[in-house]
Amino acid sequence: AAVGITFFIGAWPCHTAKGFTGKPQIATSFAEAKQLGGYSDDWRTEDGKPKWSLCQAAYSHFVLYGMSPAIFYNVYDPEKHKKAVEAAEYPVEDHKVKLPTDTINNGAFVVKNSENTLVKDTDYAVYYTETAFCVELLEDGSAYSANALMIEYESADLSMITATDIEAAVEAVEMCRSVVGIVPDLLCAPGWSSIPAVAAVMAAKAPSINGLYRAKAVVDIDTSVTTGAPEYSTVYSYKNDNGYTSEDMIVCWPMVKKDDKIFDLSTIVCGLIAKVDSDNGDCPYESPSNKSVPITGAMNAAGDEVTITSPNADVLSVTDGVVTVLNDGGWVLWGNYLGCYPKENDVSKMYICTSRVQDWLCNRFMDTYKQYVDKPLTAVLRDAIVNSYNAWLNGLTADGKLFGGEVTYIPKYNEIGDLIGGKIRLDASTASPVPMQRIDVHVSYSVEMLEAALNEE
Repeated sequence: AAVGITFFIGAWPCHTAKGFTGKPQIATSFAEAKQLGGYSDDWRTEDGKPKWSLCQAAYSHFVLYGMSPAIFYNVYDPEKHKKAVEAAEYPVEDHKVKLPTDTINNGAFVVKNSENTLVKDTDYAVYYTETAFCVELLEDGSAYSANALMIEYESADLSMITATDIEAAVEAVEMCRSVVGIVPDLLCAPGWSSIPAVAAVMAAKAPSINGLYRAKAVVDIDTSVTTGAPEYSTVYSYKNDNGYTSEDMIVCWPMVKKDDKIFDLSTIVCGLIAKVDSDNGDCPYESPSNKSVPITGAMNAAGDEVTITSPNADVLSVTDGVVTVLNDGGWVLWGNYLGCYPKENDVSKMYICTSRVQDWLCNRFMDTYKQYVDKPLTAVLRDAIVNSYNAWLNGLTADGKLFGGEVTYIPKYNEIGDLIGGKIRLDASTASPVPMQRIDVHVSYSVEMLEAALNEE
């Protein structure tokens, strides 16, 4: 994909793999993501807080949707976010001890057989699987026949990661251009964006990446019973009271599941947007609404099933400006509006598809013509840029992706002071399709048809 590329923020168990923290990492497949960050099905802690949330994002994007690439920013640091686990005796089965995958393989890992401290790679070997950290006794070692081992170690402690850490990580999207060569156009922090302060930071950053590029923040509304909106009737008030009202937000509710796996809807939405864009030749002119999603149910944070009828879905979408899901002979995404709706009714700002097209046109202009910065400012170069961009807009119009588009150089907006300073202004106007949200058919009874049918000779 060249558009619909997500910057996922969260944590993955990089201590089990070769990835790192504090730097964007790009993956093009589920296997590559696991090599970078490891994998665990523990996407949440027992109290529902986000844990290995990047594993959820990777599973959704690569396994459910088969989309590529995606960019991941891991905030978990095994040198920092850890806790000591006191020495305890563990039974040996088939010459192995299996510990949790949260076990960190570092200098604090100590294995004893009675009072004898064992030597790694001499007496035992260690390795990770997707479900365990294995300590395997070596046949040539001193403890091969041991029935139990005394082990102390350090374990990952995700409780040390706070919303403030995630807010700071949002700024790391600035690194994507120089580190991975791609500027993402979707920001997603599964499990964290349901915290209003995190969602607000994401929305503030989305329209100005590197001061040039524009994106959308895909965020979730909290579905917990005590602090969120567990039922559809409470979504609108929660959305407004907690600031989920930005024109740069795609606001999602509720949580969803695929068999026994529970997803924040934002991760599903990012995968679907990438797929729809890709199916349309990497152009975001079509809404993701009413497209199939690979889920088997909807739920809130308490684990209660959420039943969303067609009228409920219309209220969430058309009245609340929230993207939801609907089982209409098969699960689909439902909702065309950004968070600013219904207070904002500017067609270029309220629809997901029209606003993303505006973002995309700006981003493409930056990528295409940035190479001309610091070239001699001449009328020939200016006209070349104008003619080139107009030719591209005309191609989009011919393809039905725009109704029309034109960029022009208007002299009155280019004052001599700006020209002396090496600055020119171009003005573009475009129109892209809006989603057809309603189709009415008016049926009347024709007596003339009745009479003609019965009185045929």
